[in-house]
Amino acid sequence: MGGDAIFADLLEYLEVGNDQTTPDGKVSLEHLECNAACDYAPVVMVNWEFFDNMTPRSARDLVDGLRTGADVAPTRGAPRLCTWKQASRILAGFPDGQATGGHTAGEASLAGLRKAKEQGWRPDSGGTRDAKSEVRP
Repeated sequence: MGGDAIFADLLEYLEVGNDQTTPDGKVSLEHLECNAACDYAPVVMVNWEFFDNMTPRSARDLVDGLRTGADVAPTRGAPRLCTWKQASRILAGFPDGQATGGHTAGEASLAGLRKAKEQGWRPDSGGTRDAKSEVRP
């Protein structure tokens, strides 16, 4: 959905390979097969925060901002971008005080939720379990 084009462009722009860091140590580039964010694709992640609806140009602007220390804010999730050290603590389960801030869902996700409510769909309505715990349609 555009992520491969962004990745290829950043490889050339930053003059690094996959899983490599720029000589200034400010940006590491890593290919990720799926960010589970197709409703906002293409997405770029920085320290596990989402930057949605990216283009090669906006991805270049993002990494330029990261390299110059500009105030870079994710498009959803936490209201501010944290450092990798802070992200590591969050991923380990330590509280960060940001759980109730920022944008947690946007129009693309909410459209699906509205459709599900209109149709009366529920997470458990897709099947039943018998005594053998098999899922049946």
